[in-house]
Amino acid sequence: MSKSLSTDVGGIHTFQPWFKFGPILIFLLYWLGSACGFVFACIEEYIVWCIPHIEGCTSISRTGRSGTSFYIFKCTLIPVAGLAFIYWLDIARWIRLKTPTHSVLLFLPTILGCLGAIALLLQITFLGSECGICRNIRSYSTSSFFLLTFAAQWLFWIKLRTLNERKWVSRLYFFVCLVLTVELVMFITIPNFLENTSALENSIAWRSSYLIALAPAISAFGWNLTNPDNIRTKKES
Repeated sequence: MSKSLSTDVGGIHTFQPWFKFGPILIFLLYWLGSACGFVFACIEEYIVWCIPHIEGCTSISRTGRSGTSFYIFKCTLIPVAGLAFIYWLDIARWIRLKTPTHSVLLFLPTILGCLGAIALLLQITFLGSECGICRNIRSYSTSSFFLLTFAAQWLFWIKLRTLNERKWVSRLYFFVCLVLTVELVMFITIPNFLENTSALENSIAWRSSYLIALAPAISAFGWNLTNPDNIRTKKES
C-alpha cells in the first residue's frame, strides 16, 4: 500500500493507489471464488450441474449457502467487498489529482461505490443465515449492490473519458457499462412480458456481477498516468 497521493518519477507526479493490485484481486477473487463455490456446490449435490451464466439454473446466493461453497464464498467475497471499498476511495484520490477544481459531485462515484461495497459485505455476511430479517437484508443488500455500483461505474466513466489519456481504457470501460445497461433493462422489462423468468434473472445476475468485478481491473490500467498539468509545468520550467 502507498500512503501518498502521488510520487515523483522523472520529475513528473504519478498516482499511487493505496493497494496497487486491489482491482486485479477484485477480478480474480470474485471470478474464482464464485466459480469454485459453484463447482463444490455441484459436487456436494446442493445444486445441479449447468452453466449458470447462460442457463440460470441457480442464483449466486443459493450457490454459497451450504457446504464447502459457504466457506469459499465467505473467504473470497468478503475480501472483495473490502477491496472494492478501497478501490472507490482510490478513485476519489485519482480524480482529485487529475482535476484542478474539486466539488462534492466529483466524488459522487466514490460515495455510491463505497455504499455498494458495504451492501455487498452485508449480503455475504448474512448469506446462509436463515431468519426473516436475514432474508430481507440479503434481498435489499443484493439489489443495492447492483444498482449503486452500476450508477457509480457510469458516473466514473464520465470522468474517465475526459481525464484518462489511454483512450482504449475508457472505451473498454464504456463497453462494460453499456452491456450492464442492456442486462439491467432486460432484467426489469422482460418479466413484464413473460412468465417464469427466474432462470433468466439468475443468468443476468451471474453475468452482471462478473462484469462489475471486471470493471475495476480495466480502469486501473490508467492509474499510472500522469497529470497533464504537471507535465506542462515541468516542460515549461
